[in-house]
Amino acid sequence: MSSTVEVAISTETAKYAPDSPQWRREVAALHAELHRETGRVATQSMPVSGTKGGVVEIILALGTSGALLSAVQVFRAWLGRDKTRTITATWTDEDGKERRFTLTGENIDQQSLTAMSESIGRMIERG
Repeated sequence: MSSTVEVAISTETAKYAPDSPQWRREVAALHAELHRETGRVATQSMPVSGTKGGVVEIILALGTSGALLSAVQVFRAWLGRDKTRTITATWTDEDGKERRFTLTGENIDQQSLTAMSESIGRMIERG
């Protein structure tokens, strides 16, 4: 039996302001790619003081190890397009602890990707 694990994905860049139309298009492209590759994706907007609109957070529902692998591949590709990009993934592990890792386009950390994959993978498989 498998379980669905929700992972909140937030993004940043040094290149654009959070409310920049170009940055919003970049985040929308990430959302579309995650949806195409994994299926279940939603967004929520959190207000940011001093900006129009807010920061968009992507909520990714991972229910299979294949979806998890696809998400990791999308993260790598999206970060590789611009070294100023950052992705932060947050989820609650099987022990109820909040886990978080941050990857940047400049330094895609294989160790963090592996730790995330192993933690979420165990949760998916245990159900």
